[in-house]
Amino acid sequence: MKKLLSLSLAVIALSSTGCAGMRAAAARSKFIQNAVMAHTYQRPCNDIWGAARTMLFARDFQVKSADAAAGLTLETEWKITQSGNSMNSSRYLFQGSAPAAGSCQVSATRAAKSQQGNTSMARDWQMEWDLLKQVDMEAAQRIEADATAAGEVARNQQG
Repeated sequence: MKKLLSLSLAVIALSSTGCAGMRAAAARSKFIQNAVMAHTYQRPCNDIWGAARTMLFARDFQVKSADAAAGLTLETEWKITQSGNSMNSSRYLFQGSAPAAGSCQVSATRAAKSQQGNTSMARDWQMEWDLLKQVDMEAAQRIEADATAAGEVARNQQG
């Protein structure tokens, strides 16, 4: 009976640690997502576009020719990927806005198309996070530290 009780307590302890770890990871991720989507670069958008183009190119996306009328927009061609027997394609649209002179907010939208022709679009905060880490390392480090702190708070909450 003692062995069964000890085993039960060990399982409970391990499962609560796992839940705490999952809470911490989820809180950290959510914090980063919110911070990235609200981030304002303290640089003009034209300074950000070079890094965005380079990042897209490194991921095998081809940026369409810029239209002067498009202004603060980068759009890629469709990139086809094959996984097993299915072929899918995706593309990106980066949009910038200048809330004040010398600043920029960036939004990256990913469009995906299945082999059946179904298309979906969603904001890709992880792509925005990768751009932020390249362009504004100090802000990225602050966000990372604050996200870790938010994760620790969530880890220590009773679930």
